[in-house]
Amino acid sequence: MSSLSSSIRKYHLFAPPRIINTSEVIDGLQLRRPVSLKDLIRRLSSLPTEFRLTGQITTDAALGGLAEMVLRSDGTYTCSGHMRATGLPSFAFHVTATVESAGGRFVPTSVHQGRVFGTDTPGDRQRDWSENGHNENIRQIWLSIADSATLSIRKEYNLSGTLGTLTDIVVAFAEFVGLAAATHPGLALAVTLGSNLGEAAGEPWPFPRLPVGMTIAAGVLLVFGPGAVVVAIVAGGAAEALIRHRPLNDDEAHFAAKVFGNTLPPAEQIILTNALGLGNRRFVIPGFGSSYLVNLGDAAFDNPTTFHNTRYPQPGQILIHELTHVWQAKRWPAVTYLCEGVFESTYDPGNDLSKPWSAYGIEQQATIVDNWYAADLAFLATEFTKPNPDWTKKARHKFDHYINGNIRAGLL
Repeated sequence: MSSLSSSIRKYHLFAPPRIINTSEVIDGLQLRRPVSLKDLIRRLSSLPTEFRLTGQITTDAALGGLAEMVLRSDGTYTCSGHMRATGLPSFAFHVTATVESAGGRFVPTSVHQGRVFGTDTPGDRQRDWSENGHNENIRQIWLSIADSATLSIRKEYNLSGTLGTLTDIVVAFAEFVGLAAATHPGLALAVTLGSNLGEAAGEPWPFPRLPVGMTIAAGVLLVFGPGAVVVAIVAGGAAEALIRHRPLNDDEAHFAAKVFGNTLPPAEQIILTNALGLGNRRFVIPGFGSSYLVNLGDAAFDNPTTFHNTRYPQPGQILIHELTHVWQAKRWPAVTYLCEGVFESTYDPGNDLSKPWSAYGIEQQATIVDNWYAADLAFLATEFTKPNPDWTKKARHKFDHYINGNIRAGLL
């Protein structure tokens, strides 16, 4: 019989270098206590390491194809497929293949477009695609994928013209996600596995009245990143006229530099908005063109260095928290950062000060920084207000080594 250790390591959510305990494994597998060692090993051994979903693409025209997603428990994937013209006419097409897991959560999405040619026009009858990669989202909810994942396919096609401009791709995908979000209010994130949306970098954003990376589709405000789309809201509803945005100003940039030194992106790349995530959650998403969208909501948008509330009682504390996410997003692959952010719900970093910085989750790291900033109230009220604070006057704090050794050093 397999050992408990080898069975646990098969479930890649608990892969090294993570240190885990049996209780965490039981909770991760959603098993009811008490659980015998035999039952735990049996459940772990039953988990597949690969899951394949295939769907035929049918149309009312002389056009068809296939889409396939192969997902693996270590977070790797292959999305592949083809479209083929089977008669006289030629077609332009756009295919969106989406994996949906339990609870209506959309996991990965592959977006592909192109042309196929019938006998009326010289050219290839069939267009194939295949793309390999890694996505942390898959690993994080592998149990849900293995238990209940399904594949849905949406296609668009026409007889003339070509799809493929940034506007075509983004608009079509935004409409898809917007309708999905309207249908599934709990939708948190749609991760795009296809490479087409990544082509947005360096091209004009097709929604000029919104900040780069935002659009409204099916009445839903969407915030685009290089590898994902986050559903968002603004006070009063997702109306274009209500969305406000601006870069970090000079005073705010100087405020941030007191904590982060020179490890943040340039101020003009940090874009504040008054949007919020679902559940009124503030969030940061790496945008296109080396931008970072810091979505603070209406209350904190105008004066984030003085804003405070019950959870973040010191002025500017919430801005420090969110700018830590900018610090992280600058250093992590975009999709990894976004997936970590969606699934991370633990804010308390605990009291084990020997842990390396990398052992903390995305929200735990941000909590470490904002707690360190807010710890010495006398220092905040006096020395911190100066252009160049004397940090030797700040009371020693248990998180000092993380600020000096990681945040200000720019080291993950």
